[in-house]
Amino acid sequence: MHHTINNDCPFGFTSNNVQVIWFLFLSCGQAQGRIKSSRGSYNLKRLVFIGGLFTILIIISSCFAHGLTITADMQYDYALASQKEGAHETAMVEWKRFIHFFPLDSRIPTARFNLGISLFHLKKWDQARTIFQAQRFPYVGTYQNIESFFMLSKTLLAQGRIQGARRVLVDLLSASEVTEVKDRVLCALAWISLHRAGDMEPGALEQADAFLSQISGTGEAVFHTGEIRQAVKAIVNQEEKSPFVAGITALVPGGGFLYCQRYQDALAAFIINAGLIFAAHQSFDRGDNILGGLLSVVESGFYGGSIYGSISSAHKYNRFKTRKTLHRIQHLEPLDILYINQDGALKKPENRAMLFSIQIPF
Repeated sequence: MHHTINNDCPFGFTSNNVQVIWFLFLSCGQAQGRIKSSRGSYNLKRLVFIGGLFTILIIISSCFAHGLTITADMQYDYALASQKEGAHETAMVEWKRFIHFFPLDSRIPTARFNLGISLFHLKKWDQARTIFQAQRFPYVGTYQNIESFFMLSKTLLAQGRIQGARRVLVDLLSASEVTEVKDRVLCALAWISLHRAGDMEPGALEQADAFLSQISGTGEAVFHTGEIRQAVKAIVNQEEKSPFVAGITALVPGGGFLYCQRYQDALAAFIINAGLIFAAHQSFDRGDNILGGLLSVVESGFYGGSIYGSISSAHKYNRFKTRKTLHRIQHLEPLDILYINQDGALKKPENRAMLFSIQIPF
């Protein structure tokens, strides 16, 4: 199947063409001779002559033009090459042309999926999401089916729609009966929860551990679930600072920061608060009630800020410890790579876990 852009000579450039050209040229000459020589007819004569000459030039140029034939393979290969080179703007246009001109080609599902990939890289989230949503069903277990679920989830993550991304993966978990696919989905869900745990989402660590525990024995080796679950256990059992205790100890200026092991902040809070309290007390003793009142107001602001800062420091301490542990296992998170054969079909990487890296905006 092919699409032809044809500008061939309408007569075919043969001896007949020459006869046609001479006939038109002589006709122009005869028309020129029959027109009377008057000032009014001179313009008409010139118009006829120029029109005939223009017609001859058009015929000659069209005779030398060549047709351009684009086959489905040519269009597909060019779109795929552009996408591999990272020229996603070009690839997007070429995939659309392939889909338009060759709608009956067997590679149309792959072309639509690749179009969605280009749109995703161009950050056209809504258009990419529409394509991936349509590519998921009817679910027959093809690469396009499976990857469309993952790419739709990734697109939703890019838009900050975390719950939607989770639901898409859960749908794939229910639709697929292939163990490898299920393991990959469970690992993806676990890493989403781990990233959310880094932002201290309640119950995220427990969710991650639950997903990891469902991965098959084969998948455990591929996705390093044992090491990841040990890290999760370490986070659950790690020493945490209680925001409540931090607030109580902060009643003594600097005490909350000291509890959270922020020693410089503790010293600064103690000196500032103690200094303001002493200055206010001295002002009242000297009878300078206005200055004493002003210093008291300022001190109350620093004192309240010290308590609030201590509580916040407890949360930051716990978040830092969690993220530090997660950072140690970050290298176990599978890479974000799409593997494409020359024919455009996705293939599995060798000795690599197929998954997408997760970047969630906070």
